Amino acid sequence: MPAFPLPNYNFLCMQLFPKCFTASLLASLLCGCEIIRPAPSAADPVKTIEVAIFEGGYGIDWHEKMARLYSEQHASDGIRIELWGDPRVVEKIKPRLLRRDPPEVVLVTGLPMWRLIADGKLYPIDSALDQPAYGDPEHRWRDLFIAGTLDTYRSGDNVYAIPSAFAAWSCWYSARLFREHGWTPPRTWSEFDALCDKIKRDGIAPLAFQGKYPFYAWYTYFSLVQRCGGLAAINRINALEPDAFSHPDAIRAATLLQDMAVHHFQRGALAMTHTESQLQFVNDQAAMIFCGIWLENEMKNTTPPDFEMRAFNVPAVEGGKGNPRLFNGQGSELFFVPAESRYPELALDFLRFLISPPYAPDIGSSIGIISPLKGAVPREALSPALQSVLDMMDVAPGIFQDRITSLLPEWLSQVLNPNLSSLMRGEISPEEFGRRLDAGVRQARHDPDLIIPPFVPFNPVEFGEPS
Repeated sequence: MPAFPLPNYNFLCMQLFPKCFTASLLASLLCGCEIIRPAPSAADPVKTIEVAIFEGGYGIDWHEKMARLYSEQHASDGIRIELWGDPRVVEKIKPRLLRRDPPEVVLVTGLPMWRLIADGKLYPIDSALDQPAYGDPEHRWRDLFIAGTLDTYRSGDNVYAIPSAFAAWSCWYSARLFREHGWTPPRTWSEFDALCDKIKRDGIAPLAFQGKYPFYAWYTYFSLVQRCGGLAAINRINALEPDAFSHPDAIRAATLLQDMAVHHFQRGALAMTHTESQLQFVNDQAAMIFCGIWLENEMKNTTPPDFEMRAFNVPAVEGGKGNPRLFNGQGSELFFVPAESRYPELALDFLRFLISPPYAPDIGSSIGIISPLKGAVPREALSPALQSVLDMMDVAPGIFQDRITSLLPEWLSQVLNPNLSSLMRGEISPEEFGRRLDAGVRQARHDPDLIIPPFVPFNPVEFGEPS
């Protein structure tokens, strides 16, 4: 069971439909024709496992191929995978969760996952994690995952989400542009700052930025918090400690972020969408861009064939307490199993098949995903761009990630995003930025219905940092 009290059903309805929760609308949502799933027929012995996937940049072709393969291998058992995708899958899943007739597996963002966990609406994955891995029966499935990738939705002793991809934050650069100008990837923040000045002198914008979506800056800021203050600073934020963002380490990180934005962002960057800014990068109008490792796949249809995309880790900060080989990473493309689906244990078996060593190279070569399983993807299965990410991973003793943004989604949208934008525009000081974020956290914590799962801190000493 979840390690916190369960809220009531009506409150869950309000969380799923926050802007339109009325009795009449809820009734229409619950009775809509497109959300009704036919009941199994006694004459049909086939068990249908429904899998609903957000259809985004990675598409669903690979998932469909795996669904067919699993169905073929389990035809004699009377098991069939029915997989579908939709960019608006979240809107189709919400009413089905309330109807208590959800799909067996969902890959979706935009749902109040901690609320669903607290209400018992998500099925724990642990029974499958403790089984032998497909293709590696000598090891438990859970032991194959990169450390930390199962932690995003961990509550107490239970895991509620399975990652199908590994995500990391890095700085991307044009290797050809760097080679032609004699630039080298920086190791420290001072070197990074000097590199940006050199790039400007050569007549090129140092950094593109996805300014219409200021949350992109959060990952760089959070990485700088670790570089400045180590995992102890990350723990303060993840534990929602009072004044965590006003700590000198966090203020220094905010100062570095603001200086970078004010002095090194491409002109007009703060008005650009993510695709507009990333187009600037792949067309050599800007030499670098901070982004997740999904960047290459997201831009595959618009990147010139001779563009050489490579990544380096967020540089070390001189005098900082953080181990610079750690990086901001986590499990992503998360699968969930709704607890009220018809066949949750069969759903877990399909996930154990889907995310397994035999098929990790194929997902890498097919859709450019690094598997969350340790060492499961050979270098030759990945593009040179993602191989440069493997270089980061090979020397990293571990990863860190934030949990505050998933715990406090309203704080993210109403406090963090607007103040990140103000900070990068130079409209507020780093100190005021910290005060506003801390004040927002204090206000959010007063919500009596806030779900805060048990906090498990990172151990700084384990990664060579001061305690």
